[in-house]
Amino acid sequence: MIRNDAQLFHAEQMYGVGVDIGGTKIMILIANQAGDIVYRKKVNTSSVFDVITEHITECLREAAISQEQVVAMGFGVPGITNSEEGIVIEAPALRWNHVPFRERMQQYFDKPIFVDNDVNCTALGEKWLGSAQNSGDFIVVAIGTGVGSAIMVNGSLVKGSNHMAGEVAYLVVEQDVFGDGANAFGDFGQFEKKVSGVALSKYGALPQVLFERYARGDEKSTTIIQQFVIDLSIGIANMVSLLNPEKVILCGGVAQSLSPVLEHIRSTVSSLTPIPTLVELTSIGEEAGAIGAAALAFEKVGYELKKGNGHENAYRKQLPRNVATSGRIDYSSS
Repeated sequence: MIRNDAQLFHAEQMYGVGVDIGGTKIMILIANQAGDIVYRKKVNTSSVFDVITEHITECLREAAISQEQVVAMGFGVPGITNSEEGIVIEAPALRWNHVPFRERMQQYFDKPIFVDNDVNCTALGEKWLGSAQNSGDFIVVAIGTGVGSAIMVNGSLVKGSNHMAGEVAYLVVEQDVFGDGANAFGDFGQFEKKVSGVALSKYGALPQVLFERYARGDEKSTTIIQQFVIDLSIGIANMVSLLNPEKVILCGGVAQSLSPVLEHIRSTVSSLTPIPTLVELTSIGEEAGAIGAAALAFEKVGYELKKGNGHENAYRKQLPRNVATSGRIDYSSS
């Protein structure tokens, strides 16, 4: 049997599979330990294991990578996870409650399987190939439909005694106490009700549209976005005062629209806390969670992560021409 160039290129490589299971999409990514991303695919989300695993199998097949070349698989899940035992404690968006994720997934793949909260995976992605490559102390704040965070201290993720560290959706300020300030699992938290995609959508337009109108000087949108900036900055300033991170990285669907107000956020945060920090937007976008899930997989089985050519454009340059142009890496999807 004659193997094509792509197969020959992959033959001696070993890979990690990273899967970010979100509320609306699943991002599947295959990378080697040098951080070269050889394949990625985004599909509609599902909570059905048969569907998720079929997508992964299809990606491996399309990438011409055998399961023997996969050292481990990592998964990010939008909810509370016990990563040590491989259990998803609660993931409301997927309607999962105390799901033995590792055990279920190993019925499909005879590989080491690891699972963690999706924002924790995003932090690992930022640490490996993103904005935090040279930082051991940082916070990731994910602003999408809801709000979550991950905390990295001295190079390690902070998990908390009940695997709930970073649940910033439940942050409160004084007016929350005197208003309807109750926080409960399963409900949007008080902070989340101010700075999430759901919070902004209550004004009758998508968050992206509100930011576009703000940039054009629309008066109503300006009032909404200015209040959003204040509320977000209060939360960030409190996190900075408590944890003294080198930087705070903003990611998620809403964060993709924050460029016009980033300087305003920075100046507001600096006015609310004397502790210095850098506030940045993610440099690896929606792939951060899947990259981090792959990093989780490599690290858990003892592979040292390297930072060679890094993200996709550098990798495209080193690929054989027919691989780079074959459509196996879809650069238009990010």
